[in-house]
Amino acid sequence: MTELMESNIKKNYVFSFLMNFRLSSGLWMIYMASRGMSLTQIGFLEGIFHVTSLTMEVPTGSIADLFGRKLSRSMGRCLSFASILILIGSTSFLHFTAFMILAALSYNLESGSGEALVYDSMKYLGREDRFMSVLGKQEAVFQVSSVGALLLGGLLGTFDYHLAFWTSVGIIGFSIFYSLTFTEPPISESETRNPKSLLGFFVQISESFTLILGDRKVSFLIFFVQAILAFSTCIFFYMQNYWKGLGRNEFQIGVFLAAGSFLAGLVAMKVQRLSHLLKEKKVLIILPLISVASMWGVALCSNKLPFFMVVTMIEAMLFVAGNDYINKLIPSRSRATIISFASMMYSLVMIVFFPIFGRIADRVSFGVAFFSLAVAATFLYVISMYLLKRIT
Repeated sequence: MTELMESNIKKNYVFSFLMNFRLSSGLWMIYMASRGMSLTQIGFLEGIFHVTSLTMEVPTGSIADLFGRKLSRSMGRCLSFASILILIGSTSFLHFTAFMILAALSYNLESGSGEALVYDSMKYLGREDRFMSVLGKQEAVFQVSSVGALLLGGLLGTFDYHLAFWTSVGIIGFSIFYSLTFTEPPISESETRNPKSLLGFFVQISESFTLILGDRKVSFLIFFVQAILAFSTCIFFYMQNYWKGLGRNEFQIGVFLAAGSFLAGLVAMKVQRLSHLLKEKKVLIILPLISVASMWGVALCSNKLPFFMVVTMIEAMLFVAGNDYINKLIPSRSRATIISFASMMYSLVMIVFFPIFGRIADRVSFGVAFFSLAVAATFLYVISMYLLKRIT
């Protein structure tokens, strides 16, 4: 069993690469615009993605806790396969809605299960104290994969969007079979109280929610970290259309996005060292502050690329650090469900801000939209620092 758990950790690096090698990630907003969707409609479509994610995040996390992380991952890959096929044939708002719903469900099924599978594999091996290092390496692999996907997707997109999408079909199809090679990590009987039934399903959600409400630190980490990550994602996606409006082609945009991902991958591996140096509280103060300051750079400076890169780097670092801090505070029996609660918070922020941002960019300008996002991020940071002071 020890060899199988060690194999899970190694295999997860390959799976992370495959999962994030999405050639559509730097193209889908531009592709939707080419199909007649306005920025407002694109904002609503992203909102649909996150409404779906908000409502289904916790139930899918419970599936991973009750029925297995491996099963949840494989189901997620299958839905991702279906979603990209729908994207290829999409010509209307309704078609893109179906794509977004399936893509959200795919994301939901992976969001808690993958991390829980790795953490519990390390817990079985007695190495959970090294989880931040493993998560940092995984994030680096994730970002390297993103670099390759953005560059290749941008290159193929300059010729034909569908060429990039069909290549994704083949990659996702292979990842489905690869997901079946993982071994379900064992969990002690004391941590598997809830039966695999409809009643156990609701009990699992209720217990996990109670755990979150009963621990102010877990609640804070879920709220604050996910909100900052959501703001960073808004910038990542809308910068694509901003650069397109300046006359950049798909490959040039892919290079810009890839540069941010490459740097994010480099710094993600250094998060554990940084956390040891600064300690948890200072990490939660300094990293978000740099991110918010960079959002102001995006809003106020004509050359937005350097600030975009910093936002992308801090997002990767905060993701690694925040998830490690949360995992140390929660039990295995509720791990995937509670991680899904965190993703639900992310979706809630995206539901509110992504469509508003698109509306402002549509009706006024990107400049005003970026400025509005920086103001909101500053307000969030001030409130969160007050809460952090109260709980520490």
